[in-house]
Amino acid sequence: MAASEFDDRDLWPVLAGVGEIVYPPGGSFGPRLQNNVQLVMLHTGEMTVWIDGVKFFSPAGTVCLLLPGHQERFAFAQERETHHSWLHASMPDLPDAWRKRLVQLPWSLPLSPLMNSLISQSLQLSHSFRPTAPEMLKALAAQMLWLYIGEGEGPIHTTQPPLISQALQFIQARLGESLTLEQIANTVGVSPAHLIRLFQKHLGMTVMAFVWEQRVKLGIELLSNTGLGVAVIAERCGFQNSFHFSRRIRLATGFSPLEVRSRLWGH
Repeated sequence: MAASEFDDRDLWPVLAGVGEIVYPPGGSFGPRLQNNVQLVMLHTGEMTVWIDGVKFFSPAGTVCLLLPGHQERFAFAQERETHHSWLHASMPDLPDAWRKRLVQLPWSLPLSPLMNSLISQSLQLSHSFRPTAPEMLKALAAQMLWLYIGEGEGPIHTTQPPLISQALQFIQARLGESLTLEQIANTVGVSPAHLIRLFQKHLGMTVMAFVWEQRVKLGIELLSNTGLGVAVIAERCGFQNSFHFSRRIRLATGFSPLEVRSRLWGH
């Protein structure tokens, strides 16, 4: 796509608002007509949305994009609370080129640490009495929209079918849990063998190889950006014990977890 088609200023909302809510088990909302560009961040629980009658599902640890002009109906987790936050951005004069670009994005993505940080800042700002708060909130809204576009247009999301996107979201939200191939396949409604074939075709690896790769990446991120002990990080990343974690880290990097941390911290 040609850069000249898009003016950065068009992605600056006229108005922006944020909020959060915890729905009890079995909660629902709608139907309603969506009037804004909206991002919905799922922190706990899960959400099913019918958009113009078409069913979409999003687990905890994801962020969803909703676009104006569509009828929506929401249902939340039946057996646990669902905590979600949202951003709505009013952009009534959004050019057609931008609308087409947004439509081509995945409807949901893993909730990245950066996106989570931006919505947290926005929620804090929404309670501010500073005279500049509305403009600051619009600036954060534009950042979140740009971040969603950047993450959604990244190479991992450009050619994969929606079924793989759902599987990736489920995996990312549960890296600390004891995931199995059968559990992941059941979540997206296909056989384990079919899911393996899809992963090998589109990602070049098996489902469980992807799971362990993501656990290692999360482990390196926590080693780099936190002071948590190796055993705690191992548990949070879904490893059976710190020995298993250390072995995987060494295979991936050539270094032990403490050596990885030392090198990243410049010691």
